[in-house]
Amino acid sequence: MKFVFVVNRNAGKGRVLKQWTALEARVAELFDDYEVVFDLAPIPRDADVIVAVGGDGTVHYVVNYLMTSGGGAALGILPLGSGCDFARNFDASDPLAVLAHGARRQIDIGEIESAGNKIWFANVADAGLGAEVTRQMSSHSRNYLLSTLKALLGYKNVEVKLSADDVEIYAGPLKCLVIANGKYFGDGMGIAPDALLDDGLLQYVIIGNISRIMAAIKLQQTYKCTHIKHRHVHYGCARELRLEVSSPLAFEADGELMARMPVGEVVYASALAKALTVIC
Repeated sequence: MKFVFVVNRNAGKGRVLKQWTALEARVAELFDDYEVVFDLAPIPRDADVIVAVGGDGTVHYVVNYLMTSGGGAALGILPLGSGCDFARNFDASDPLAVLAHGARRQIDIGEIESAGNKIWFANVADAGLGAEVTRQMSSHSRNYLLSTLKALLGYKNVEVKLSADDVEIYAGPLKCLVIANGKYFGDGMGIAPDALLDDGLLQYVIIGNISRIMAAIKLQQTYKCTHIKHRHVHYGCARELRLEVSSPLAFEADGELMARMPVGEVVYASALAKALTVIC
């Protein structure tokens, strides 16, 4: 098999390149046929396995390439970035050995469609506060907790309507909507304890009209990967979600900011059952 390692030199505040350099000798020992590309360079189309070397953003880039290339390659993960929440869903004690000897597994992929455009995510997408945290991290601080506190101070709830599988399930103020394929986001927060990568469903977490202080407290509790117990926090699962908003709303997928959702636009999030092969 031909492995292509996609190395994101900007991931982990630039640490990934040093880590990759230290691993290159072992890579040469384990893989007979491999190639290395850096950052956003074109990915060879004859790859059998494309390995995301970096964090969740690198996984996001590779997944979106795989979903549009039609080549049938599998996804591999070498989690070296600052945010590696997708990799937490797998055994990552020795990721290079897993890549060389691991089994293949079919997993679901989340698809977001808005205004005729599609984007895919492997792990978690969210609207509202979570996206504002991502914005803070991209422009100010790489510390997730500090960015969350800054985002909480300035965030104002947005009135939304949310339907799951054609049934309206929520109408009211939204602080955050999490749409999860995997369990973790935010550098280890177990935001969706019931999420499974291969059940054909997306887990959703609606954080509604909850105070800033209470939101900060409750989000910290998710590091134990347990449900938030609050009357304005709701959990469920669906094959497809439909979101409408009364004010512009920030959106992100796998830690990558998307265009702000304008009023009048509808966003659909769907689970594509076992649409991707992962080496795990």
